[in-house]
Amino acid sequence: MITQRIGASTGLAPRHTVPLPITIPAPTIIAMVGALITLVGSALPWVTIFRGTQTLTGWNGSPRYFAGLAVASAALTLLFLWAGRPAAFRRLAVLAGSTAVVGIAFAIWQVAALNSSHSVSARILTPVLEPGPFVMAAGALLLLAVVAIPTSAARVPLPLWRRVILAGALFTAGWIHLALTPEHLGEATILGLGFLAAGLAQLALAVLITARPSDLAYYAVVGLSATLIVLYTIAVLKGLPFGGGHDHGTGLTIGAGEPIDVEGAVSKLAELFSLATAVVLVGQPNTQAAPISRPAESG
Repeated sequence: MITQRIGASTGLAPRHTVPLPITIPAPTIIAMVGALITLVGSALPWVTIFRGTQTLTGWNGSPRYFAGLAVASAALTLLFLWAGRPAAFRRLAVLAGSTAVVGIAFAIWQVAALNSSHSVSARILTPVLEPGPFVMAAGALLLLAVVAIPTSAARVPLPLWRRVILAGALFTAGWIHLALTPEHLGEATILGLGFLAAGLAQLALAVLITARPSDLAYYAVVGLSATLIVLYTIAVLKGLPFGGGHDHGTGLTIGAGEPIDVEGAVSKLAELFSLATAVVLVGQPNTQAAPISRPAESG
């Protein structure tokens, strides 16, 4: 148990300890450091192409989403402790961390395989791996330290499951907005800042819904999700009155605006789910945020 000494240095008050709300085991700290290292690795150079004339970081492609999985794994590790160490939350943390490890390893293999294939694409691109992927891989492996923390016999109550599922949908949409912020900043400053604000707001609401649920927070989810869905609908059907200089790539075109791509579809589905779930949870009883009790440990 992490404690704080009171009056130890002045001698004016007797020494006693005040326990903090939860014990923070060393594996949890290792997992948090792992998430930080993974984020740093995603921002480092990942690969150079065209004979070293162009450098790509993890935020130019799929590694940015593996970084999101690392953050999700770290958050689930903290939730695992806060909720009394139920096995279900540890499994989710391990699943997110393992998926990040496998995804990063696969991305490294793709670049290495392309470089050794001697194909036309390889001769044109001449891809060379940089430190970023290896830093990310090392950080992602540290996320798995959570398996060293024993579980308890605690069961997750249904109200907490509902909030965690809602938080997961908010996190998914929020991380997609953050991942797309750099390229939208290149299109229009106001658009990029809008993506950044939306992503941060959704991540903040995910934390708030899990730890301190309230009807006000649910209403905020409804309002934010509805606003973002309407804006995306306008962007698809007519186009927004700013930007337009960015190539949105391929996708389903149903209007005069941008095509619907995978990232846009996933984020909007997550927001629709968040909106509907938040409406259902408004006024629901038993939404207190206190951690569940901690029964005897089991392996």
